[in-house]
Amino acid sequence: MCLTSEAFALFLTMIGPEAVTSEEAKVTIHATDGDVEWHIVEDRWCTDARDTDGTEG
Repeated sequence: MCLTSEAFALFLTMIGPEAVTSEEAKVTIHATDGDVEWHIVEDRWCTDARDTDGTEG
């Protein structure tokens, strides 16, 4: 799944800073089911994490 930078920023705002760590081109969200990494790919933020319904995003 990939999000625009604007959509990703909104998503991070909803999650809150206590559940997020960031490095240069990677953001890690510390979810209850485990960490999820997002990487910058061109002009979008992408993850290979699966959706909660079990389908790949």
